[in-house]
Amino acid sequence: MDPDLKRKIINEAYRLFIAKGIRNTSFCDVALAVHKSKGAVIHHFPSKKQLVDAVIRLRFFPASKLTSEMASSPHENWNEFTLLYRNPIERAISDFPEELKGNGLMHYLQFVSSAGEYMDEFSRLYQELLFQEQNFLLEVVYKASREHKLAVHDAYSFSRQFFDSSIGKTFLCSL
Repeated sequence: MDPDLKRKIINEAYRLFIAKGIRNTSFCDVALAVHKSKGAVIHHFPSKKQLVDAVIRLRFFPASKLTSEMASSPHENWNEFTLLYRNPIERAISDFPEELKGNGLMHYLQFVSSAGEYMDEFSRLYQELLFQEQNFLLEVVYKASREHKLAVHDAYSFSRQFFDSSIGKTFLCSL
């Protein structure tokens, strides 16, 4: 038995979910992608809901989170930080297979909109991801303003506007 089969199933299912949509991806599609039988896939994931849950927890959310380098870097220069910063949508799309990046935002939105149908806690986990992102940005803004590298009146509002404009830029650049 292939010891990496479960990981391969998750990776291929993620690729297929992004390319075809969760609803339009069958166990047979995943089995074909990993060159195994449908039974081999079902052995590891007895239901589509369990497969979607594994893909979301092990591929989607890790790809969307801040990299450890970004989270731990000192951000000495605000301008440099703004050039390096990528929001969770951009980070997730950058993890997509190369052939899907041209329409990455469309695939992302399709994936996110249907993920909640298969995973009850998706909405809560997604909100937690955005909350953690906002807190990270707030810390960066506080630090920059304390060190007089950034002059802001309301750090919370400024960090929120920065995040919102980053998301907006993602949408505008994909048009």
